[in-house]
Amino acid sequence: MAPHEIEEMLRREGSKVSPDQYDESTEAAEARQRRTGLLVPILAACREVWVSEPDELELMVEKLGDGSRDVAWRGPFGDSGILEFFLRILAGNGLKQGLKIHILRLVGNSCADTDENRARVIQGNHLDTVINLLQDESLIPFTIPVLFNILVDYEPAQLAASQANLNQRLIDLLSSPTLPNFIVFVPYFCKILALLVSQEGEAARASPRTVEVLLNLAMSPPSRDDLDDFTSLVSVAGAYLANDRFQAALIQGPLMQLFLSTFYHAHTHFNLSDIDDADSAASLKKLHSSLLINLADITGNDLFAASYPLQSPIAQNLLAWLQSSNLQLQTAACLALGNISRSDEATTSLVQSYSAHAPLVRLLSNPDISDAQLLHSALSFLKNLAIPVQNKPLLGDLLDVGCVPRFFTLDTSPQVQFAAVSLTRLLLINCPSNVARICAPLSADPASPAHERSSVSGIISLYERSDAEPTRLEAARAMATVCRMLHSSPVAPLLPDWDGPVEQDDDAPLDEESRRRSYFYRKHDVARVLSFLISQQKWPSLRSEAWFVFALMCRSKEGGRVIIEVLQIHGTMTALIKAITGRDTPLSETASTTTAAAANEQLADEASVVASDGQIASMAEGLGLQPQQADPRQKESMVRVDRENALVMLTELLRSWGSRLPGLRVSILQDLVKEGTEIVAAQKAAVP
Repeated sequence: MAPHEIEEMLRREGSKVSPDQYDESTEAAEARQRRTGLLVPILAACREVWVSEPDELELMVEKLGDGSRDVAWRGPFGDSGILEFFLRILAGNGLKQGLKIHILRLVGNSCADTDENRARVIQGNHLDTVINLLQDESLIPFTIPVLFNILVDYEPAQLAASQANLNQRLIDLLSSPTLPNFIVFVPYFCKILALLVSQEGEAARASPRTVEVLLNLAMSPPSRDDLDDFTSLVSVAGAYLANDRFQAALIQGPLMQLFLSTFYHAHTHFNLSDIDDADSAASLKKLHSSLLINLADITGNDLFAASYPLQSPIAQNLLAWLQSSNLQLQTAACLALGNISRSDEATTSLVQSYSAHAPLVRLLSNPDISDAQLLHSALSFLKNLAIPVQNKPLLGDLLDVGCVPRFFTLDTSPQVQFAAVSLTRLLLINCPSNVARICAPLSADPASPAHERSSVSGIISLYERSDAEPTRLEAARAMATVCRMLHSSPVAPLLPDWDGPVEQDDDAPLDEESRRRSYFYRKHDVARVLSFLISQQKWPSLRSEAWFVFALMCRSKEGGRVIIEVLQIHGTMTALIKAITGRDTPLSETASTTTAAAANEQLADEASVVASDGQIASMAEGLGLQPQQADPRQKESMVRVDRENALVMLTELLRSWGSRLPGLRVSILQDLVKEGTEIVAAQKAAVP
């Protein structure tokens, strides 16, 4: 059959529509079988020509290659054996260039969107044949698109290509001095590498130079100024960098600065607002996100901190980004430096030697900055810096009203809210000066309504508004930290001397400390917030933390008054009974039929007051119990310490408030003290 006859038949019997319009389901059921039959004599003619006049085959395969652009012929080419025939010829030696090109055209078109033909390539072990043609650089304009058509959307071919070390072939070409001859095909190289990188074992098989070659190419002309080429190259490099092997090589080799330079270029050279093409803009946004993940993984690797101390140029580069006006670079710096600051030595140095917190104070105080990712990254980094005790006073400016506390009201960004209240809690721990800041009036003007409120009010309000359990928990822990400080340190430096009378519960005069604490508690309703710590069930160590703070608070009358309010809140009596007796139900014979829930209700509603001589004896005094912190690592010890702290709390509560409590309440609390004391005494007696 002559070439012109092949051409005419393929045209006449084809679909006569463009590839994107063809739908095989709209044709007759026998259409494909009929076309396959028409190809049988053509295959016979090709075989005959190949044996007798091989030079004539080039024109025949050219016509077949042209016909393969019609989707309707792709399946029949595979079914008839034509695809297999020419793949076998392609594996031979001494073929003319034109014949190779037209066979590649036929193979590439036949495999486009046609998995059955891709399977024929893989099952016939023909993929190596195509890959080996990469050594002929003049064929690259054909070989690379053919490989892409075989691999795309067909995972068996991708795995086979990875196992055939296609990555190494491609990386060698991308680093070849002759790259300018085929540089227009670099996007296809990237697409193929992107398909390979997801295959199991690819990281071990890939060239160790993969990231280096791709990033160097991305940062060199013309790619560095071409958005699509730059994005393609860096995206693939980033995909390989997701693997530990390439991360370690980047960190320990000379490429870390190249990565940071690429990161910087991606965020400063291309302006999203200037990009008209929606797909290009989306690709750049995706690249930004993936690079940030790469940076997080790399700086979070233990090798990084060991390789790049804070005085190194790499770390100094990150500190410079912190000062940048580019929000994305600031976000990246916070993330990276946050990963570095995982030791007291590093965090102390970042604050005391490099003042890394200073630009963040300015950033968080700027009401015009609303980028949630940046704010969250900054707050998270500062949380690391706030852990060492010696850093806390130096970070005190963060607690100014216009800085971190302003995020307590940012209900539209719960993650930022959580990070803000969590950072606040860390800044308060063991730092009286920061507790004083958070307790200070929001306004120094006595005539202003804000004079009666403080940032503590913002924490309480956040707790009441939030539906997020972690945020409520951090707010409650922050309040417990404040209360602990108010009852374990001199109060005068912590609380302001607010003007105005203080409501008293009796005629006994209040000393200065009690007066200030009493005023603070009357202006800040902390009871409901604190109750959350003992009513929650997920974190036993936080319940222990609360019982210890409650025991401290009850040593003063004004603190005891707060705890009385806590114990009237639903669920708290159940928690108290559990802490002291180990049971989830009420305790004594006198109240044996009363459930914990009913006890809560009666405690709130009971109005009668029992007569008392004011001499309620402490049933636990003889045991010598004092408030103590539990070790959360020792579960049994924590249960014991919780019981003893709860007993100290009740003992002090009955001593200060027993004469003023309703009768049922006193009875329940006394029964708890009695049973708890017996348990403690028995435990002490059992210790040899």
